[in-house]
Amino acid sequence: MPRWKRGPFTELQNLSELTDETTEEDLLERMDAVNACLATHHCNCNGHIRNRQRDPYFGGDLSELISRCIPHTIDGPPDPVTGENTSVTAHVRIETLTVEVDENDEVCCWIYEES
Repeated sequence: MPRWKRGPFTELQNLSELTDETTEEDLLERMDAVNACLATHHCNCNGHIRNRQRDPYFGGDLSELISRCIPHTIDGPPDPVTGENTSVTAHVRIETLTVEVDENDEVCCWIYEES
């Protein structure tokens, strides 16, 4: 099945950074901005072509994606010298968001860079 990439999207460039202090309202606004961007570029949810959409606003996916835009600590690779576990701070760089869509313009894959 062929797939096409869309993005990165100009609408998502130069957005303010999210932090632990970001309000829930601001997170919801960011999710809405990404959803509007996807709609503008005709990126549809799974089941759109059959009129049986599972999540027409990408609510679950966008909630996870936007929450991961806030810097958070993740496990890193073991230290090569000591072998001890390490941790790093990372966040999704939403300005790099690209999606793969199928022949029905349904999103199959989210692609982005992390810091």
